[in-house]
Amino acid sequence: MPFRFDVHALFFADEAVSVEAKLRRLFAARLVNQVNQRRELFSATPSEVLEALRRDVGEVISFTEAPEAEECLVSIGRRSACL
Repeated sequence: MPFRFDVHALFFADEAVSVEAKLRRLFAARLVNQVNQRRELFSATPSEVLEALRRDVGEVISFTEAPEAEECLVSIGRRSACL
């Protein structure tokens, strides 16, 4: 990725690896990069991810739906392409 990632969710989990594996399985059909599967980027709305986290983790301490995407915005001069 050419830019730093925005943090959208904060939660505590006893088994972070299993939470990540569940999310990967849930969104596997929406994998964006089919060529290099080590670059796991999925097409999912923030609401879908929040729903999955609440179901699988329980309490989500904080969640931001809109990305800051500061570096992306500066590089292209508009917001819609970074969302």
